[in-house]
Amino acid sequence: MNTNPNSSGGVIIEDLSLSFGKTQVLKGVDLVIAEGEFFAFLGPSGSGKSTLLRAIAGFGPKPSGRILIQGRDVAAQPPWERDVGMVFQSYALWP
Repeated sequence: MNTNPNSSGGVIIEDLSLSFGKTQVLKGVDLVIAEGEFFAFLGPSGSGKSTLLRAIAGFGPKPSGRILIQGRDVAAQPPWERDVGMVFQSYALWP
Protein backbone atom coordinates (compact mmCIF):
# COMPACT_ATOMS: atom_id res chain seq x y z
CA MET A 1 0.00 0.00 0.00
CA ASN A 2 1.35 3.43 -0.92
CA THR A 3 0.74 5.65 2.11
CA ASN A 4 2.50 8.73 3.42
CA PRO A 5 2.75 8.48 7.22
CA ASN A 6 4.07 12.04 7.41
CA SER A 7 0.94 13.55 5.89
CA SER A 8 -1.21 15.68 8.16
CA GLY A 9 -4.79 14.80 8.95
CA GLY A 10 -6.81 11.69 8.45
CA VAL A 11 -6.37 8.11 9.61
CA ILE A 12 -3.90 5.63 8.16
CA ILE A 13 -3.98 1.95 9.12
CA GLU A 14 -1.00 -0.16 8.07
CA ASP A 15 -0.86 -3.98 8.32
CA LEU A 16 -3.14 -4.06 11.37
CA SER A 17 -3.73 -7.48 12.90
CA LEU A 18 -5.46 -8.48 16.13
CA SER A 19 -6.05 -11.79 17.86
CA PHE A 20 -8.09 -12.88 20.86
CA GLY A 21 -6.21 -15.88 22.14
CA LYS A 22 -5.57 -18.17 19.16
CA THR A 23 -8.37 -16.62 17.10
CA GLN A 24 -7.19 -14.00 14.62
CA VAL A 25 -10.00 -11.48 14.11
CA LEU A 26 -8.21 -8.83 12.01
CA LYS A 27 -5.44 -9.71 9.57
CA GLY A 28 -3.28 -7.28 7.59
CA VAL A 29 -5.79 -4.41 7.42
CA ASP A 30 -4.62 -1.43 5.32
CA LEU A 31 -6.81 1.66 5.13
CA VAL A 32 -6.50 5.37 4.38
CA ILE A 33 -9.24 7.81 5.42
CA ALA A 34 -8.58 11.39 4.33
CA GLU A 35 -9.16 14.25 6.75
CA GLY A 36 -12.78 15.39 6.50
CA GLU A 37 -13.83 12.31 4.51
CA PHE A 38 -17.18 10.71 5.41
CA PHE A 39 -16.51 7.01 5.84
CA ALA A 40 -18.60 3.98 6.82
CA PHE A 41 -17.71 0.35 7.51
CA LEU A 42 -20.30 -2.01 6.04
CA GLY A 43 -20.28 -5.77 6.33
CA PRO A 44 -21.98 -8.78 7.85
CA SER A 45 -22.07 -9.54 11.55
CA GLY A 46 -18.71 -10.81 12.75
CA SER A 47 -16.69 -9.25 9.92
CA GLY A 48 -14.59 -7.06 12.24
CA LYS A 49 -16.19 -3.62 11.81
CA SER A 50 -16.57 -2.87 15.51
CA THR A 51 -13.27 -4.54 16.35
CA LEU A 52 -11.45 -2.27 13.89
CA LEU A 53 -13.16 0.84 15.31
CA ARG A 54 -12.26 -0.24 18.85
CA ALA A 55 -8.63 -0.77 17.78
CA ILE A 56 -8.49 2.73 16.27
CA ALA A 57 -9.96 4.23 19.45
CA GLY A 58 -7.57 2.21 21.66
CA PHE A 59 -10.15 0.04 23.41
CA GLY A 60 -9.13 -3.57 23.98
CA PRO A 61 -5.84 -5.35 23.36
CA LYS A 62 -3.06 -3.63 21.42
CA PRO A 63 -3.01 -4.80 17.79
CA SER A 64 0.11 -5.28 15.70
CA GLY A 65 0.69 -2.83 12.86
CA ARG A 66 0.42 0.95 12.77
CA ILE A 67 -2.44 3.35 13.47
CA LEU A 68 -1.70 6.92 12.44
CA ILE A 69 -4.09 9.73 13.35
CA GLN A 70 -3.15 13.13 11.94
CA GLY A 71 0.35 11.81 11.24
CA ARG A 72 0.95 10.49 14.79
CA ASP A 73 1.42 6.78 15.44
CA VAL A 74 -1.04 6.15 18.28
CA ALA A 75 -0.97 2.33 18.39
CA ALA A 76 0.85 2.32 21.75
CA GLN A 77 -1.09 5.25 23.27
CA PRO A 78 -3.99 4.80 25.70
CA PRO A 79 -7.44 5.91 24.48
CA TRP A 80 -7.45 9.20 26.41
CA GLU A 81 -4.28 10.35 24.58
CA ARG A 82 -5.58 9.63 21.05
CA ASP A 83 -8.00 12.57 20.84
CA VAL A 84 -10.75 10.62 19.06
CA GLY A 85 -14.45 10.33 19.79
CA MET A 86 -16.62 7.25 19.87
CA VAL A 87 -20.15 7.08 18.51
CA PHE A 88 -22.18 4.11 19.65
CA GLN A 89 -23.89 2.00 17.01
CA SER A 90 -27.64 2.18 16.63
CA TYR A 91 -29.74 0.63 13.90
CA ALA A 92 -32.21 3.49 14.42
CA LEU A 93 -29.71 5.77 12.66
CA TRP A 94 -29.48 3.58 9.55
CA PRO A 95 -31.86 4.59 6.75
